[in-house]
Amino acid sequence: MRFLGFGLGSKLEAFARNMKISVIIPTLNEEEAIGKVLKEIPREDVYEVIVVDSSTDGTPKIAESLGAKVVFESRKGYGRALLSGVEKARGDIVVYIDGDFTYDPKDIPRLVKPIVDGDCDVVMGNRLNKKMHPGAMDLVNRIGNTLLSLIFSFVYLRKVDDTQCGLRAMRKKVLEGISYKDYGMPYVTEQLIKLVKKGARIGNVAVTYRPRIGTTKLCAWTDGFKILKVILRELFEKHS
Repeated sequence: MRFLGFGLGSKLEAFARNMKISVIIPTLNEEEAIGKVLKEIPREDVYEVIVVDSSTDGTPKIAESLGAKVVFESRKGYGRALLSGVEKARGDIVVYIDGDFTYDPKDIPRLVKPIVDGDCDVVMGNRLNKKMHPGAMDLVNRIGNTLLSLIFSFVYLRKVDDTQCGLRAMRKKVLEGISYKDYGMPYVTEQLIKLVKKGARIGNVAVTYRPRIGTTKLCAWTDGFKILKVILRELFEKHS
């Protein structure tokens, strides 16, 4: 298996050759976008692609035709889909990426590199930069995401540029033993908080963000308040 061509040192290079990457894509009626996403994934660098699907359209059929492993998830929730994907993943590193074409899969190697180098346990994508395409995120969402990230960084004393980014990578091992209360959109925030509590080393990498294909599943105000509630609730919870 060729691994990313990062020019790693010999010791790390030998270790890297044995590391496998699992890409997890949660989907809900993404038949317009999923094919484009799968075709952009650098397959020579990825061990497996898992599409966790709750669709009523042709998403799973398209995903299977392009070589993805499709896992059907009948329970509702963005977090449920990601958790199911992690449970099925056989890789040492798991990468989350949304199936709506907003993220560029070619950014995956740059997210994985700090983990392979041994510098990070978790690497967060950051959409809030000059790589964002015009019209990809409206002003309300941009302000909301910036505020949530600032609050998170202040409360947990850990710099995270974009806590809600749907493109992130992590060692699968650091996810072991974590239990959750939220399985909707706040799931990834709760997970990130618990990783911070475990002492995980977190990095940030600027990523491309494009206008989505299809209909959004988010409700900015409702989801934003739920996420803020989790940030404040977990502040007073013991490590779990």
